Amino acid sequence: MERSRTEFDVIVCGAGAGGSTVAGLLAGDQSLRVLLVEAGPADADGRVSDPDRWPENLGSERDWGYRTEPGAQTAGRRLLYSMGKGLGGGSSINVGVWSRGHQRDWDDFAENCADPRWNYRSMLDVYRRLETWRGKPDAARRGSRGPMHIQPAQQVHPFFHAMLDGAEQLGLERFDSPNGELAERGAGCAVRDEIIDNGERRSPYRAFVAPRLHQDNLTVLTGVRVDRVLVEGGRAVGIEAFADGRPVTFRAAREVVLSLGAVQTPKVLLRSGIGPARHLESLDIPVQTDLPGVGENLDDHLLFGCVWEAAGRDLPPPPRAQAVCFWGTDGRPRSPRFVMYSGAAAFMSPEAEARYGHPDPAFTFLLGMRLRSRGSVRLRSSDPAADPMIVTGFLDDPDDVRDAVEGFRFAEAVAHSRPMDEYRGDRGVPGQVSDADVVAYLRTAASTFWHQSGTARAGLDRTAVVDPELRVWGVGDLRVVDASVLPGVTSGNTMAPCVAIGARAADLIGGG
Repeated sequence: MERSRTEFDVIVCGAGAGGSTVAGLLAGDQSLRVLLVEAGPADADGRVSDPDRWPENLGSERDWGYRTEPGAQTAGRRLLYSMGKGLGGGSSINVGVWSRGHQRDWDDFAENCADPRWNYRSMLDVYRRLETWRGKPDAARRGSRGPMHIQPAQQVHPFFHAMLDGAEQLGLERFDSPNGELAERGAGCAVRDEIIDNGERRSPYRAFVAPRLHQDNLTVLTGVRVDRVLVEGGRAVGIEAFADGRPVTFRAAREVVLSLGAVQTPKVLLRSGIGPARHLESLDIPVQTDLPGVGENLDDHLLFGCVWEAAGRDLPPPPRAQAVCFWGTDGRPRSPRFVMYSGAAAFMSPEAEARYGHPDPAFTFLLGMRLRSRGSVRLRSSDPAADPMIVTGFLDDPDDVRDAVEGFRFAEAVAHSRPMDEYRGDRGVPGQVSDADVVAYLRTAASTFWHQSGTARAGLDRTAVVDPELRVWGVGDLRVVDASVLPGVTSGNTMAPCVAIGARAADLIGGG
């Protein structure tokens, strides 16, 4: 390629929520030459623009489609570990939920980094700058002039009102939004917030990058799979990648930013010789920087469903999830262990479906649970095309099993509440059974909630991977800007936190 097409000031790897945000905002400075590279395809597709078609992307060319290592506590299953691949990343194939993280999440991030710029009050300023909020006015918490269109779910189906009414009867307080007072109180229920505008998905890529595609200082390339970061003299100077199967090199005069997600980001760091020295040496990868935390601390919400046969009342379209509940505690004040959505179908793992059957028609309360256990991402071999080894750690801690049963019982109680009577049929999965039977079901049904986080976490200790400004320890001019930097999974979905992290990174890089 011509030098003008291979040399840039900032290279952003990955066009997901974090990468699109940081690239789009940096490109606002037209003196900066910004390159955004993405392994997957463009987003001009009805499966992306129509938020109700999101399930069609799972297993498609827009999904990395990883498989985990067999889980000792999840019936030895290798779980499908979907992650977004394409312009917009996960934000182009997810359910469109805007969940900003609770106050406790951001305050703990700030404490972990000894940096108040990451605390909840500081991040509220970031979110107000990012949002155009179309719900009930809340000037203290919501923005009105930002690039991200955020609204409460529209034309909420009566099924979701029944779910919220049932949760209220069980003691959850109801709020106007999941991202207002509820986020500060910890527990509660609300109609969800979403990134949908006039019935179409408006991803961070659409909000931050697409409006700048006409600018000469911004280059966006698809079909480019990053292999490793080039490190010379202790600093990142570019990337090596594959485009249409051919090796290509791009140089960065100022910075390289990894925004590849909680699996690909640690893989690229490890491929670059940045990670646990013993692991790298075992694969004959030259060690640039011994960082034992790279690929460790893999966190996620464990997903499992409370499935019920439906009665005769009309149900909403299956992909919809217009309400959310938070409850329980993960041991920290105002920090819920559980998040719950719902959908009008039997959402089950193939193994659970084979064992327990597939009710139809049906509805499912989809529970996400924070875990005590952590997983890891490691290289399987020195082959750049090989998928990494992903160990989830799901249910490895016996207390997580106990808590999962508790969460299931709460969802079951919501299903049995009076407001749900007209929707609930006779049969539940696994039904009216003992706690031991519930545990057996959970081991068969457990899966990822697609909220993978934490594998390049920010902090000041020996196992931290990036510093409070998201710079990789021991390597100059290299940052990580995605959910990898989170100390743990946030209270809800991770797209909005990644957008906020991207905006904060743009401030840090632009001010540098």
